[in-house]
Amino acid sequence: MACVLCFAYIILLLIDYLFVKYTGNSLTYFSLNLFKISIVGAPIATFTKQIITVALVIIAVMLFCVILYQKYSKTLVKNFKFAILFWVCFMTAFALNPMVVACYKLYMLLNPPVIALKHAVYPYLKVPNPKIAIKNKNIVYIFLESFNQSYTNPQIFPDLTPYISNLTHKINFSNVGQSHGAQITIEGMFAANCALPYIFNFSNPDKNAFYPNIKCASEILKDQGYHTYFMKGAPLDFQKTDEYLEAGKFDETKGNEELIAQSATRLNEWGVDDDEMFEIAWEDFVRLSKSKKKFFQNILTVSTHVPNGFIPKACENISYEKHDIQMLRAVKCTDMLLGKFIDKIRASEFSKNTIIVIQSDHKVPVIEESKEVEKLANSQGGLVFMILDDDIKEDIYIDNNGSSIDTMTTLLGYLGILDEMNLGKNLLKSNGFRITGAFPGLVARLLPHIDYAEIDK
Repeated sequence: MACVLCFAYIILLLIDYLFVKYTGNSLTYFSLNLFKISIVGAPIATFTKQIITVALVIIAVMLFCVILYQKYSKTLVKNFKFAILFWVCFMTAFALNPMVVACYKLYMLLNPPVIALKHAVYPYLKVPNPKIAIKNKNIVYIFLESFNQSYTNPQIFPDLTPYISNLTHKINFSNVGQSHGAQITIEGMFAANCALPYIFNFSNPDKNAFYPNIKCASEILKDQGYHTYFMKGAPLDFQKTDEYLEAGKFDETKGNEELIAQSATRLNEWGVDDDEMFEIAWEDFVRLSKSKKKFFQNILTVSTHVPNGFIPKACENISYEKHDIQMLRAVKCTDMLLGKFIDKIRASEFSKNTIIVIQSDHKVPVIEESKEVEKLANSQGGLVFMILDDDIKEDIYIDNNGSSIDTMTTLLGYLGILDEMNLGKNLLKSNGFRITGAFPGLVARLLPHIDYAEIDK
């Protein structure tokens, strides 16, 4: 019995190590979120190396434990005093096992009284109170997949992103980090749009709506007459993006099936290649601009998706001499495709009536295939976030501290609509709300129960 428990203890330590290695954290609410909504529909074959490695490590540890038991079990001498000492030490060690501690914290987070959550969170939530926009331009909002700000730093990656680095008429935010609850794509988009961390509704998966009880930027813009649009190359049902868009009442949505129906033919493991997606996005931009109705066009890239990135046909001959790594070629490709898309908009008759926003959906995950890239990319800086507008005559650099929770709130602030929304702050005027410790988990757990009327009292 003691040997079995010791083996179990070692396996728990191993599982905790694997969580940290492949997600960057021990078991948390957000680790569960990653596995629950990111595995279904994902091209598992792209992670074959990681899956085989994990399986072999677990098998090796189990075999080692069995061999050790068979070798020494028959020679062990029973001693009552040592048995008591063993159980005292083992139970103490078991209680301090990182995986056991993580499971306990997770259990406490999953089962708190809602009233206690409200007392902890409500003082920090700001009910959105939108005003009529001062600027009424069309908005093109581009999320860059796994795109760290350090990619644009020439001291770390010389000449990797010449297009993004040389954009003009911009407000560049240099201190936007990644908050908890915004570490995968759907979380990053939700955090930006709704200024709150998102978590899967584990207690009632069949009612995993993206919480119609809260107000988000897309709905605020929709209320002000904007046509809301979303496009990505991957399937819309991956990571429940379709549910997110439905809850936000987006007017027009496109994923890989819709893009294929619209003439896209080049595919990667995750969906339609970015070169074709940007071509269709351009056609739709022109169509929407000619419609004379304000629009909010959201676009999500895919070329820099882990573990290796993808190289679209338009970038077949692209290279990066500094590091001969496919992911960095994918970054350089994304920079080029994005730059050409922005150049088209700025050269068009619609430029003066268009605001362009660029934001990373999240940072490079630790599961990045090349540890050299992951280490360099995360060496400094957070997320790319900038606002482009012809009205900005000289480039502006903002160093207020913020996170992905503040980005669309900042856009709404730039438009003159509001300066605070849920946990989001307008970084043009102040630092963002500092979200640390267990607080993001408390907020995410409270999401289905947030009641603006209660907060206003």
